[in-house]
This record gives sequence, C-alpha cells and structure tokens, in this order.
Amino acid sequence: MKIENSMTKIHYVEEGKGDFTLLFIHGWCINSSYWSSQIKYFSRQYKVIAIDLPGFGKSTSIRNEWTIEKYGEDIINVIEKLQLNNVIMIGHSMSGEIMLEAALKKHKSIIGLVGVDNFKMIDVQFSQEQLEEMTSFFNQLEKDFSNMGPVYADRMLFHTSTDNTVRTRVKNDISNTDPQVGFLSLAGLIKYGMSEPAKLSELNYKLFLINSDATPTNITGLEKHCKSSFEILNIHTTGHYPMIEKADEFNRLLELVIQKINQKT
Repeated sequence: MKIENSMTKIHYVEEGKGDFTLLFIHGWCINSSYWSSQIKYFSRQYKVIAIDLPGFGKSTSIRNEWTIEKYGEDIINVIEKLQLNNVIMIGHSMSGEIMLEAALKKHKSIIGLVGVDNFKMIDVQFSQEQLEEMTSFFNQLEKDFSNMGPVYADRMLFHTSTDNTVRTRVKNDISNTDPQVGFLSLAGLIKYGMSEPAKLSELNYKLFLINSDATPTNITGLEKHCKSSFEILNIHTTGHYPMIEKADEFNRLLELVIQKINQKT
C-alpha cells in the first residue's frame, strides 16, 4: 500500500487491529522488511504500521532535501493520512532522530517513543585524529557510495556474533541504495546531531531505548539533556540490528516498553 503526497509515494505495510498503533521506522539504507518479526509478533494485539522512508525500499520521492527535518514531516504526514491514533513510534538507527523531530511537532496522536540502538553518542567528544579520520572516510563515501557504504557497515555496524546472512543483507541494501539519497541522508543526520542535545531537552515524552550493549550508551549525556527522563533496556551481544539478530529477545523487551507507555495513557 502507498501514501501519495505531491511528489512523494510512501510504501507501508499494515497488519493487525487495536486501540494502539505501533509505527515502525527503519534505519539508514534499509527498509520495512527488517521489522518482519515484529510485524508478525505485535499484530496479534496492536495495529502495526511499518513504512519505507522516502528514497528507501519501495518508497520514492522527487526531492533534493534528504534531511531529518524533512523525514520528520513525512512521519507526521503518515500519521495524518492514515488517521492513526495512540501512536508509539519505534525508530531504528537514523530514525531515532526522525521520530524525535516528529515528536517535537507535538501531534496529538503520538503517545510514546522507542529508539533502537540510537542516541548513544550524546555529548561524546571526538579527538582531532578521530575527526580527521571521519572526514576522510566521509569524502570517500561521497565519491564512491556503492563500494564504501558496505565498508562502513563492516567497520561500524556489526558485532562478531552477527550472522553472515545479516551482514550480506545489510551490505547489499546499502550498496543498492541511491547514492544521492544514501549520502545526503547521512549528511543530514550528522548535521542534525549538532542540535540534537537541545532538541532532546525540548522533548515532552519519556525516551525509551533498546540498545545493543556491544557499544556503550553515554548515559551522562542523556541525563543532562532528557528533561522528561529516559530508560535504557540493553540487548546483549548484537550488532546494530537487534530486531533481526535477536528477534525474540528484542520483542520481549519492546513488549515491556509498550506496556509501560500504555500504563501512562
């Protein structure tokens, strides 16, 4: 199914019924199919929507702006077009920032936010050497996205326990992403990161995070900026894709979070 708005067509999957809507938003360079285990599990009790962000999966858009702010507008458009109520947004990776941007619009239908392996680097300071290395790699990515994107995945997104089928799937999806969309959306994410602490301070929702403990979450930064509080539920020994690497454990943790959000509504 697709939502059409001007020059944008957003593909989505809808399953289940219920008073609450789980809106699953995938991360950088992947698509809604990464939520297949969650769609099957949670649609027994909730209305479940999983979208392909514009430029990824089966969604398209004729635009030059691939920013977090623009994607935030897309999420609000999905909520309004589908007339969703009691929406809990579940955003993986880059979509943590996207759901944050959507939440700051204070739409009446949004009741909760769940990040998946994101908001881990708030207030983390990098050395000059690290910044130079990141700049060099970013320049290489711009010149040769299809080849350098999978290199980035190998360096940053997997754990030693990550199955080879997951590695291959992710790297193929990155390599097959439109280079302009892939590079500019990552650039938009980095730019958004400069204002992210201030935006977190404006958030009126408790932020729940299901994060892999393979890399640490900077709790000090979250404590400083999440004025409405936060809670981290660690999932052990996975890479950046816990929803497919340890689907059963991930689903149990997400079910616990949903229950906590529902108790407050």
